[in-house]
Amino acid sequence: MAVQYERIVVGPLETNCYVVWDTDSLCAVIIDPGGDSDSIRRCIGSNNLNVQLILLTHGHPDHCFAAGELAAEYGVEVAMHKADIDQIECGMELAEMFYDISAFVPFNPAHLLENGDILNYENLKIEVIHTPGHSPGGLCFAVDAGIFCGDTIFANSIGRTDFPGGSHTQLIASIHNALMSKPDNTPLFPGHGPSTTVGRERATNPFLS
Repeated sequence: MAVQYERIVVGPLETNCYVVWDTDSLCAVIIDPGGDSDSIRRCIGSNNLNVQLILLTHGHPDHCFAAGELAAEYGVEVAMHKADIDQIECGMELAEMFYDISAFVPFNPAHLLENGDILNYENLKIEVIHTPGHSPGGLCFAVDAGIFCGDTIFANSIGRTDFPGGSHTQLIASIHNALMSKPDNTPLFPGHGPSTTVGRERATNPFLS
């Protein structure tokens, strides 16, 4: 039994989409499909994965633009925090600067997640962690391989808080309470840029001093 993941850099803002699966059952989830659905499909197909759910760390378009298309194709629900549903529609005006909006497939998140929820797909166990600040409904997803943290934290940086609903104070509190409380060797898989660890960010991230 093991959890495997593949990072796929997608869309015009180079978002990290992650496909995460249990190597025994091949049950998989897609985290933050922000574009380039063909690349995501290739990962699913080449590994013979059985997609169970699409998870969104938040509702900004660069993290969810292809969610509706892929949810319809694989016959699965889109899951996110209810506080970010409004972010999807609000973000479309910004998305027009980067995306071909005619390709967007609207979707209704049917699975609303809360802090502490546990998702189980065979041997794939996912803990939901609410980390507001970058957006009101920001989420992180913890699995055995590490924490997929969206735009909450990056290597040596943190998420922007100048978008509607953002809060710098709230974001810093979320990072300290939900992420920096984990062991130093916990891997962090951000929504943009390279992976890092809790210990590295605790020691070097200038926003956390």
